[in-house]
Amino acid sequence: MARSKETVAKVSAAALASLAALLGGVAWLSANDVANAATTWTAFGSLATITAAVVAIWTLVALKRDSADRTRPVLVAELRAAVLTHDAEFIVRNVGQSVARDVKVDFDPPLPVLEGDAAEGLATPYLQRRYSQVIPTFPPGLALYNSYQDANDNDEPTPDDFTATITYYDMHGHKYTDSYDLTMDVLRGHTAGYPSNTDDKGMQRREVKALEAIARGIGRH
Repeated sequence: MARSKETVAKVSAAALASLAALLGGVAWLSANDVANAATTWTAFGSLATITAAVVAIWTLVALKRDSADRTRPVLVAELRAAVLTHDAEFIVRNVGQSVARDVKVDFDPPLPVLEGDAAEGLATPYLQRRYSQVIPTFPPGLALYNSYQDANDNDEPTPDDFTATITYYDMHGHKYTDSYDLTMDVLRGHTAGYPSNTDDKGMQRREVKALEAIARGIGRH
């Protein structure tokens, strides 16, 4: 809404400037006897009407564009530290207000294609297969998660630095392309506390605390 008001204000200011210029021209013509007053003011009235019509059209176009920008789908890609682990997750989310269609995610450099023994125990093949296909429908609020790489050990054959380019369409067939430059270096500077009590008793205590936290959270709603 603020952006729409700003756009209208800019158009209105341009219109006032144009009208001021016309008024100055009329005054100059009259002062220098280039044209008589009646003819000059008639011409000014016609020009003012045309200017007002053009400004109205510009305003409608600007408001329509701003409305489309607010309601369009917006797909973003990011690397994020997974909860309670050192793993990095690759996430694609629709943070916009409408459905995206025919979503295609491309990686530069491309993800390796692994098969057979080379794919054993790795998460990269799942990531590669998911985004090698077009996603038909991507509703607002949806987030797709995939393990990408261990932030410390680099246990996956995925690049540290890459560009994720997302191509998609809105419900009206308008095409969008968004690119995101991502790097593992950001996550390698991430610090967090990770539980160390992984023995049986420690795990039981953690389970109890987790259930209590969940119960408290549910009880507040």
